[in-house]
Amino acid sequence: MDELMICVAPYPSEKQTARVDRRVNVPEEVLRSYHAGASIAHLHVRDEEGKQVADPVFFQSNVEEIHRSCPIIIEGSTGGGPEHTLHERSTSFRVPGIEMGSLNVGSINMYDGVYQNSMPDIRYYAQELRKRSIKPFICIFDLSMLYNVEELAKEGLISSPFVYNFVFDTPGCLPFSEKALGFFLNHIPNNSPWFMTRHHAKGWKDFQMALERGGHVRVGYEDSPFLSSGAMAQSNANLVEEIAKAAPSFGRKVVHSDRAREILGIPPRK
Repeated sequence: MDELMICVAPYPSEKQTARVDRRVNVPEEVLRSYHAGASIAHLHVRDEEGKQVADPVFFQSNVEEIHRSCPIIIEGSTGGGPEHTLHERSTSFRVPGIEMGSLNVGSINMYDGVYQNSMPDIRYYAQELRKRSIKPFICIFDLSMLYNVEELAKEGLISSPFVYNFVFDTPGCLPFSEKALGFFLNHIPNNSPWFMTRHHAKGWKDFQMALERGGHVRVGYEDSPFLSSGAMAQSNANLVEEIAKAAPSFGRKVVHSDRAREILGIPPRK
């Protein structure tokens, strides 16, 4: 069976707070998701109220608690807010135990604003990741971003194997279609690990194309709290579990963190 990695993004985004309390117990949610089948956790630097901050103290305590309970791979986000500097947006990279980091490779319209990532900004994040030996999790929102990846590789800022995260359905951004996914897959190196993220997804059926075509999956409250039944998940683990249960019917075997590190080119955890 082909192997399947599941990434969980447990923090509810600001746009999801009407549905989900932002003050989730992140270490508990990550641990439950790990036991449900997640091998990667995507975490933002947030405070006790769930707000984006540049102070890593609370974030670091969450990372330490997670690592005491399970060996899941932790990916630090560069999301931040519009008020944060590049240095502040990459705060998570400076916390011990971060093995992956999000690398956004272009600017996009997002909801009613613009998520800005100029080429100088992108180079800054890539350099921060490289000097700390953190694996870039390359976020792709449109086709032009794939050419930015090639440019970063030519400049020696990133190296293969590249790990892609194809993001669809964020309001203002590219909606999912089989044709759009096909464009992305035709422009990445053969055998590159790739994940699918879909905002406002409703369960495993919205990830069927990834399961059929050898991709991996990111789910969690940050993206959508809904199951395929339309019901709201009671935890992030419910979202992970639904993907894990669907996997065998597509010839996919869920792998845990140690094997995920091998696939992604991340050194074994000490």
